[in-house]
Amino acid sequence: MKTSLISRRRLAALTAAAPVLALPAIVRAQPAWPNRPITLVVPYPPGGTTDLAARPVAPKLAERLGQSVVIENRAGAGGSIGADAVARARPDGHTLLAFPTAVLTISPHVMDLPYDPATAFAPVAMTAIAYGIVVAHPSVPFRDVAGLVEYAKAHPGQLRFGSAGNGTITQLSGEMFAEATGIRLEHVPYRGSAPSLTDLLAGRVQLLFDPVAIPAVREGRLIALATNAETRNPQLPEVPTLRELGLQRAEATPWFGIAAPAGVPAPVIARLVEALGAVLALPEVAATMAPMGMTPRFEAGEAFAERIRRERATYGEVVRRVGVRAG
Repeated sequence: MKTSLISRRRLAALTAAAPVLALPAIVRAQPAWPNRPITLVVPYPPGGTTDLAARPVAPKLAERLGQSVVIENRAGAGGSIGADAVARARPDGHTLLAFPTAVLTISPHVMDLPYDPATAFAPVAMTAIAYGIVVAHPSVPFRDVAGLVEYAKAHPGQLRFGSAGNGTITQLSGEMFAEATGIRLEHVPYRGSAPSLTDLLAGRVQLLFDPVAIPAVREGRLIALATNAETRNPQLPEVPTLRELGLQRAEATPWFGIAAPAGVPAPVIARLVEALGAVLALPEVAATMAPMGMTPRFEAGEAFAERIRRERATYGEVVRRVGVRAG
């Protein structure tokens, strides 16, 4: 009887300890991340600013992580189609979103979205900041902001500006400029920056508020009127800033970042942050971005999350003030 009692007690103790003893083995059995190619969803067409900000980063990130990083362009609805695909993706770190300012800060105030930007994503890091620009087709009869304002006041509603889509920073920049100068511009939304630039070059719209136009300005195909940033663009040092022209109320600085679906494990986010920080410090990444009016900018953790929350509130006030609409 005594032996049987000891055996039962020992068996009960071993059984109770089994989950604890097995835990390290379970942890070791978890697959390493990443264990397959990573999809980086760009919610705009190829050749746009978000696409151009992501492409110098993707191959270098692949080198750091030891897995390929494949860019997938899923355009439409001001970036919300691609963003929704990522929000619904499995939260294992193999599907990420390369997004511009607007997707998590402006769109919620302009469109009915199938996801909540405040809860559907885990912000990973800012990757780049851009010099915005006010640019015109050479057929217009003005060559500076003062001439633009004078012409627009004499011909209200006759100037059309293109944007990367409803609820984007490129739309809001145009609306803020019109409000700050007291003019009326007609907004023409596109499915991304690249098609809006195509129509500007063809003269189907007269204005653009988008850094995607900077290479065409440097080639002499478009006219730069102002830089939408705190300082002049080193690529266009002769072009004044809106701030220099007394139009601070029209400033809207574009930036780009990477987010994951909500629920991605913290160790995965931490490794992504470390890898992105290293990639954005590479001189070759900065050299690739510079001609497009962009510069690498790394910000992660709570600072990046707080930036998104702060700008979501700020742009919400701007949207209500200037009356931005989705259509």
